[in-house]
Amino acid sequence: MSRIAVIGAGFAGLTAATSLNDAGHTVTVFEARDRVGGRVWSEEIQTFDGPRVIERGAEFVLDAYTEMQRLAEENGLSLVETGMSYYVREPGDVPFTAADIVETGKAAGAVVAKVGPSATAEDVLQQLDADPQLVDTLRARIEISTAVGADEVTAGALTQVASFEPKKSWRVGGGNQSLPKALAAQLDGAIRMNTPVTRVESRDGGGATVTTADGREDFDAVVVAVPFSVLRDRSVIEMPTTAERERALDGVIQGHAVKLHAPLERAPETSAVMSVAGRYWTWTAVDASGDVAPVLNSFMGSHKAIDAAGVAHDPSSWLSAVRELRPDLAIGDPAIATVWSRDPYAQGAYTAHASSLTDADTAALEAPIGDVHFAGEYADPNYTGLMEGAIRSGQRAAQRVLESIELTSEVAK
Repeated sequence: MSRIAVIGAGFAGLTAATSLNDAGHTVTVFEARDRVGGRVWSEEIQTFDGPRVIERGAEFVLDAYTEMQRLAEENGLSLVETGMSYYVREPGDVPFTAADIVETGKAAGAVVAKVGPSATAEDVLQQLDADPQLVDTLRARIEISTAVGADEVTAGALTQVASFEPKKSWRVGGGNQSLPKALAAQLDGAIRMNTPVTRVESRDGGGATVTTADGREDFDAVVVAVPFSVLRDRSVIEMPTTAERERALDGVIQGHAVKLHAPLERAPETSAVMSVAGRYWTWTAVDASGDVAPVLNSFMGSHKAIDAAGVAHDPSSWLSAVRELRPDLAIGDPAIATVWSRDPYAQGAYTAHASSLTDADTAALEAPIGDVHFAGEYADPNYTGLMEGAIRSGQRAAQRVLESIELTSEVAK
């Protein structure tokens, strides 16, 4: 039996921790916050129809989230269909429709097939023979969903988070944070809350040392599962690295996003409407009650859009803009804004991969350094930036740790 530390109690960390715990090892999870879930954060907002759950962080469960769906089922949690599609959004401030975006998106997909997914999304947009305003509408759709500029993210985003097919989307009934809470419950008190880790060291003789305000502690292996920006901020946490790993990390782009929630004064229909000028979208959706929740949900993506709107410091102007965009909704008060860039334990929303990132670089993102292993949504090649990516990366990290332990045992024999 080995002693293993996991840094971070988000999806990546908890998935790794429960997998290692199930394999019979002693696991200790260090979590800086007073809650589990990381950037998955469910809370309640008061409405005229009683309290309703909102997702201040990651929200939509998509049809390709097979591992997340499996974990939810194993933990007795149900998924609730939202009644609207995450992928289809009606433009509310330009003379186009969601169907126009779909057709233009298909044309962009044909360009991607020719130039390859490693080109930037902007490279693809520049090759489209369409109305410039319609192209900018598609650009807005990409930048909102990826939370970065179209000139930064790979064209592969067109087939991932910025897909245009009208597929279904879900949320975990009772809140997405119910799943990390259920995973944490399996660890039977092994999570040390409010315990930021300031340093992780790989020991020459094997194993690793974790430093917190309480002191130093040795483990046989460590899984580092903290958000990308925190990982790169040595004033927050120091850890071993290599030149190869640093080159790979340079190819990851930190996305920035703000979410806004407000109660509605009457029950709405399901909807999904975006603002091209404001680079945000709004939606109303079915919740666990089976009805459309009387809640306005809104998401603004990309650092440029957030800075232009000034919402990081004062979301009131954004709420005013949303009221103009959505006169069909009776939007009440008070609104709740969540600014992930100002969260010290996130320093941003989710990530995207730059066109410069190679397959070798992607592999280097998860490559262990001694007995220090890495996991996170930023490292997953297929589900970058997504809850599914965090879960799968955590599973792979646990598997690498188990393989390393088995190899060490074989050598010892």
